[in-house]
Amino acid sequence: MGFPSPAKDYIETRIDLNELLVSHPSSTLIINDVGRVVIVDRSLRAGQGDTVAFELFGEGQLGKLSGRALITEDGEAIEGDALDEVTIIGRVTHIALEITPEHRPTI
Repeated sequence: MGFPSPAKDYIETRIDLNELLVSHPSSTLIINDVGRVVIVDRSLRAGQGDTVAFELFGEGQLGKLSGRALITEDGEAIEGDALDEVTIIGRVTHIALEITPEHRPTI
């Protein structure tokens, strides 16, 4: 009874990162890496200049497609016959960095 609260017009919903960052839930991988979280969509086709998650000799890495080569985060180019050993996992859609305060010794 009584008057409705005027505050109801200003109620905000909580931010849902899954809703914002994940377009295809059934084909999305969330990879926890050191200092970051990488969101990979396996349903999206990767094109030139896209960052992709890939596996090389059993080790997961990120790289950028450039021409007929794959450029790793270290700046090394994987090309030619070496690409036969690469398995593309999917296209990276987002990278969330973990930011923590620097740990300084107390004096």
